[in-house]
Amino acid sequence: MVTGGLGYCGRYVVQALADRGERVVSYNRDYAEDASENVSLVQGELYDIPRLLSTVREHDVTRIVHTAAMSHPDLSIDFPIATFQANVEGTVHLLEAAKIAGVRRVVYFSSETVYGNVEGPVLEDAPLHPTTPYGVTKVTGELLADVYNRLYDMDIVCLRFSEVYGPGNKMPTALRDMLLACIHQRPFRMIEGGDHRFQFIHVNDVALATMCALDCVGPAARVFNITGGDQVALNEAAEIIRRTLPGADIEIGPGFWHLDRQGQWDIGAAERELGYRPRVTLDAGIASYAEWLREHPY
Repeated sequence: MVTGGLGYCGRYVVQALADRGERVVSYNRDYAEDASENVSLVQGELYDIPRLLSTVREHDVTRIVHTAAMSHPDLSIDFPIATFQANVEGTVHLLEAAKIAGVRRVVYFSSETVYGNVEGPVLEDAPLHPTTPYGVTKVTGELLADVYNRLYDMDIVCLRFSEVYGPGNKMPTALRDMLLACIHQRPFRMIEGGDHRFQFIHVNDVALATMCALDCVGPAARVFNITGGDQVALNEAAEIIRRTLPGADIEIGPGFWHLDRQGQWDIGAAERELGYRPRVTLDAGIASYAEWLREHPY
């Protein structure tokens, strides 16, 4: 079962599972029609434990991927209470339902925001100092996962994803905004931020890492950094866009964004224990994303 299976990352996880022949339940608060023979769409809320339990039992669910959340750190600044209710209360209800139903393996979607600002390389044992309500909710979800693992013999794996990009993302992101401007032959201007460094990950690699976490047996660690490769400055990403879209008019001033500033992430643990290696390079990901945006203007 994938919670938030109609969401951005959730859709890719559902499709990846269905493509390899698995039966998947996509559990969402919104109604939708069934999309394929391998996918069952169930409407329900995370706080509705009876609904969760009946869904798990009716469909013989043995593993859960928990992607459902209010998922933008900037928006959480304006909506801290709603973010906490969705991300923390929703998570504890989901974990309790899994415990009652006897589902041990849960893959929890965490975030780069748990770290806050970090100087130097970022390993999983770095101190957690979130700077937004969203980041606090993700730290709380990880702590809940740890407690459920220790007290209730659960098998929860937490994946800390970095900056996700790719087809279907409707949240404001630097890459999408630059690409849309260039595709529609508009200039893109930012006064500052060109030096800010990002750990981009293509959404296909998000799904790949999730599959690895679902399939791994008895990992020693329970929390993993997941990213798409080397860290790049925003101006470096802009240069890739210029190569991809000749004539792109992009100007970004020096300096940093309001976002957390972090060093290069270490993803060695994910490679050793989960078998995860990113497949989509930033150059290839930007090129395919640009083509998709041309075909899906919005």
